[in-house]
Amino acid sequence: MRTIIIIEAVSTGYNLVEDAVRRGCRPVVMELPGDSKEIAEYRQGFYDILYHTPEIIKASYEYEDTLDLVRKYDPVIIVPGFEGAVELATRLSEDLGLTGNPYKNIAAMTRKDAMHEALKNAGLRYIKGKTVTTSDEAEAFCNENGFTTAVVKPVRSASSQGLFLCDSIEEVRNAVNTLLASNDIFGKPITHVLVQERITGTEYVVNTASSNGLHKVNSITRYHKTRTSEGGYIYDWEENVITIEDEHKKLMDYALKVADAIGFKYGVIHGEYYIDDKGPILVEVNCRPMGGSMPAEFLDLAFGQHETDTMLDAYLDPEAFKKNMDKPYHPLRKYALKMIKVPRLLEVDDYTIKIIADQLKSTYVTQVNDTITPVIYEKTQDLDSSGGTIYLIDDDADVVMKDLELLKLIEDNYFSFVFNDGMSRRWLKNENLPDNDIDVITEDFKCHGAILAALDDIKTRPNMMVVTPDTLIDAHKGFDYVILGYSHSFLGLKEAQCLKLIFDTIEMVKPGGTVIIPYNTYEYLTYKEEGAKVILKIKDLEAKSVEINDRKYVVGVSVR
Repeated sequence: MRTIIIIEAVSTGYNLVEDAVRRGCRPVVMELPGDSKEIAEYRQGFYDILYHTPEIIKASYEYEDTLDLVRKYDPVIIVPGFEGAVELATRLSEDLGLTGNPYKNIAAMTRKDAMHEALKNAGLRYIKGKTVTTSDEAEAFCNENGFTTAVVKPVRSASSQGLFLCDSIEEVRNAVNTLLASNDIFGKPITHVLVQERITGTEYVVNTASSNGLHKVNSITRYHKTRTSEGGYIYDWEENVITIEDEHKKLMDYALKVADAIGFKYGVIHGEYYIDDKGPILVEVNCRPMGGSMPAEFLDLAFGQHETDTMLDAYLDPEAFKKNMDKPYHPLRKYALKMIKVPRLLEVDDYTIKIIADQLKSTYVTQVNDTITPVIYEKTQDLDSSGGTIYLIDDDADVVMKDLELLKLIEDNYFSFVFNDGMSRRWLKNENLPDNDIDVITEDFKCHGAILAALDDIKTRPNMMVVTPDTLIDAHKGFDYVILGYSHSFLGLKEAQCLKLIFDTIEMVKPGGTVIIPYNTYEYLTYKEEGAKVILKIKDLEAKSVEINDRKYVVGVSVR
């Protein structure tokens, strides 16, 4: 059986394990040296979701020892699963005479300054920059070129780690000094910092694959990012490009020329680009699978292929790769990824977003670190400090974008519906509101037909079905009216439990039916009246506030 060595099967690179098995190969995962508890837990998270358990080996700090270890496995190829593995995979492949990229090109493949120098030498558009070791050098470079704004980042990094968008020379100096006093994404002290001309435009990703110097486009996506108060640049959401315009054709052509310019021969490139009024320009290439921990099945639904499988074609089946090169770029479905932005240091006790995302039509999966609670989250500053990702996909692009806009609204205005620290409803113990009077409510709304009254306690009522949280399971969908009359039942529930109870109850209303949430119920909710409206909107109901004889309600009408 042929052996494929995967150096660090993490992020989207974890798919390489199952891809290898499907090709009748034995996957062997090599971990880089320099463990920490956080790194070990990060790796284990990917191992836990694999169907097949790969053999795991450990690289040595001494290259010759690592080379000897790998030689014993007689691998057919060695591939990188993430950014920090690119150099070792390239060097090992060359020293063992395996298919791979020339090690002489490693600087252009991994260093942000060298890759732009390669573009310059190839006559392609590039970003002017300089590698500096002091803030004085950075200031001098900006002054020499007339830059009043600039980008400052480590020479080697990923996931926007250490990226600063600077609006003044003072901010440039501060960013350089901050980076020089910190470690890079690989845990090594930063000794050199790249200062670049600041380009503005629309940001895209082009993921390409290469086989013996032949290149093809796997996927195109568009980034949407936001600035932090500290000058960082964080991911907000991402979408795949469905319709190819002229500017996208120019971008794809430019991306393939970039692969040539850096001397890339085999594997995949995750390239980040801008398109401005001058056309496309490279931000940086990452010569490994895309990030985002993208499930292979999700990518197959979106594009009809996933890039780690295409990556193995490039190495192991060049004829199949050539045949697929002739296929036009044609995504199958629209997708969007919503990255969760944590607004402040937060101890998370409850992952309410999972309950909410499950209600949306286009949700594929929600990835958050919910294996243990509580978890301390830092304020989001880059992709690695994101709170998680919600994957949306549907045949109808409008459905995806509608769900995305709702998630953005919730994140910006109702964050306790995303992550909850257990404090949002502590004030409830002081509430002593009377129970809802169902007879009054049904009279206010002239309820007729099939009526469901969801109450704290069973109370006999004519002409309707009455349920409690414990007996809701006895009800079946199809009610003309659902009266959400819980109040004291919410006491003692975590936010996610409270939301699930509400959503399960609302689910009982028929298309065209009405959901009624009285004041004495919504006052027990985290965001009270506004929260009730958001909850109804999540269930795709048209929500409004109603007042009848000084009695207040939030009402939702089903349009499903």
